[in-house]
Amino acid sequence: MSGKVSELLRMIREEISLYQELVEHARRKEALLAQADAEAVEHSNKADEAYSLRLRKLESEMRRLCRELGRGYGIPPEECSLERLVVQLEPALALEIRSQSALLRNSVKSLKPILERSRRLAEKSLCHTSGLLALLSNATGSYRQNGLFEEVSPIRPAFSQQA
Repeated sequence: MSGKVSELLRMIREEISLYQELVEHARRKEALLAQADAEAVEHSNKADEAYSLRLRKLESEMRRLCRELGRGYGIPPEECSLERLVVQLEPALALEIRSQSALLRNSVKSLKPILERSRRLAEKSLCHTSGLLALLSNATGSYRQNGLFEEVSPIRPAFSQQA
């Protein structure tokens, strides 16, 4: 059982490290979004997919290991959690797992505001792109058959000039 607990601790530490890498990656991506470097953002998106795959794989392995440990300590699979497991462990191991779990929670929490800012930057970029596309699609209606621009009458204001 001690070997499985050590393996669980190793996985938690690996997940902490992965989230710390992800925080740094998200900060770099945020800067790329602010610079509007489309090619670099696309490359960054591919790295996002790799991080996501690694996290899913690690979390799947941790769930499997937690279920195995839970069975060893008589914890039903649907009730098995790190907190339920640490109650069964010797105090030194329980303290270490709680400490590492707190570090993991902090890493995940530090990622959230960065991702929120990146989401807002991406949405803003999409709005600008949509506006440019609308402008370009309206420009096609002002071409003559010979390819030259047709004179467009000035746009009249939609509000009252007397106000």
